[in-house]
Order: sequence, then C-alpha cells, then structure tokens
Amino acid sequence: VLASMLTASDPDWWKDNLSALGMSSNVSAFAFNITIIVAGFLVTTLARYSTRGIPTENPKGIGRVRVTLIVLGVFLGLVGVFPVDQFFALHTGVASGMVAAFGVLVIALPKWITGISRAFVVLGWLFLAVTLLLAVFFFIGYYTLTAVELVAGILVFTWIVLFIRNAGALQQDSRQAASAD
Repeated sequence: VLASMLTASDPDWWKDNLSALGMSSNVSAFAFNITIIVAGFLVTTLARYSTRGIPTENPKGIGRVRVTLIVLGVFLGLVGVFPVDQFFALHTGVASGMVAAFGVLVIALPKWITGISRAFVVLGWLFLAVTLLLAVFFFIGYYTLTAVELVAGILVFTWIVLFIRNAGALQQDSRQAASAD
C-alpha cells in the first residue's frame, strides 16, 4: 500500500480516499488492489487459526467470532476486487460492511469469549469509538475520507493482532490450569 501511495499516477489521490489508489490501470493500482485482496485472504485465514482452542463458556462463541472475522476478511478482499471507480456502490457496501463486522465483533466479543480480558474489551470499544468519531468528522467536513480510512485500518489491524495475542494468552492459561489439576 505504501508503494502504491508513493508511485500513484495521481499525486492528489489522497484528496479523494484511500481506494483512489486502486482506480487506474497502472502497476501502482494493481499492486494496491492485490495487496488489499491478499490482506483479506490473510484475515480470513487467521480467523480459523486464531480462534482454535480458545476456552469460553459460550459453546457457540468461537464459531461466531470466527464467522465475523471471516466476513471482515472477505469484505476486505472484495474492496480490492471491486475498484471504487468501476463498482462504487458495491465497493462502498463491502467497505461499510467491514466496519459493521468490526463493530459486531467488538460489541459481542465479551459474550462470545467469556474469559477475554476487560482491558482488551475496553480497548476494542475505544478503537470503535475513535473510528465512528472520525467518520462523523468526515461527514461534517472536518476530516478527509483518506484520513478516516487510514486510521480506521490501522486500528482494526492493530485490534486483530492484539486479539490473536489475547486469544493465545487465554489458550496458554487454560493449558496451564489443566496441567495444574
């Protein structure tokens, strides 16, 4: 994505939105779209890996977390498959769907994975609140869409990395408790 930013044929791409990087037919746009597709594939793949073996009192919780992460990853990949200049409504729909999936995940996570740390839950709420606040700033004209997308993307990917870490800690704590018994 950074390479696409630096090599974009339109030097003012940032005035529109992040997806403007994938709007032309040059190598830069191709690299951007492929990067987004691969990132979506990675999130989808991590959904299975990161949720395997997490202890929870909710028997359907892990499956719901996994499905929501898969939806998030598929929507991310589709953002790259459907460039905004050719498929505006579809592109915007799947991009908005990513935010909705993230919101569902953050809000429902404590019910789905009952042992998840309170600090991580609060961090998720903070990340979601910042994302929504930036969206409001965009709608009132205070912030550009590019800035909202960049910050939201960083927050969501940071949350996913921290989720994987927290899930791993829950698994390790569960194994240690089982071996102590």
